[in-house]
Amino acid sequence: MIDMVKGPANRQPLGNFDTRCDEKGRIRLPATWLHFFTHDLSDKKVFCTSLDGTVIRIYSESIWRSNLSLFEELSDQSPDVERLLALANHYGTESDLDSNGRVLINNELRTELGLVGDAVVGTGKKGVIHIYRKVDHDALIMNAKSAAAEAIQNLTRLGMR
Repeated sequence: MIDMVKGPANRQPLGNFDTRCDEKGRIRLPATWLHFFTHDLSDKKVFCTSLDGTVIRIYSESIWRSNLSLFEELSDQSPDVERLLALANHYGTESDLDSNGRVLINNELRTELGLVGDAVVGTGKKGVIHIYRKVDHDALIMNAKSAAAEAIQNLTRLGMR
């Protein structure tokens, strides 16, 4: 099996994207992410879930199945696996990717987060899309700005350009 993090997933689209959750509970992925999932990863399905009830994660089918394989290996060693799987399955919805890039969000999850009609922000991490409510993303950015100078200094020392 290809290690999706070191293989095609490192070619994920860059930057954030803004979208909305429509009245049917779907969000629309930008063309760059749709192409990444369907062409770079050759996946026609995604698994949309949350591991904490606050951040939505959209996994290509291959990346999610890779996680499931890891969880199976770790299940006897880590109680975290059962906790995360319980939440992932509770909030999870498998979707086919249509030509418009629409992805269905589980009804309970979108209700808990109050998403219908609201703006959301998506960002990629290791080939997975993380979806934040706009207000949560704004708070994340404010927090990042406050620590940016020290982070730049530390990472530059470690080799960042």
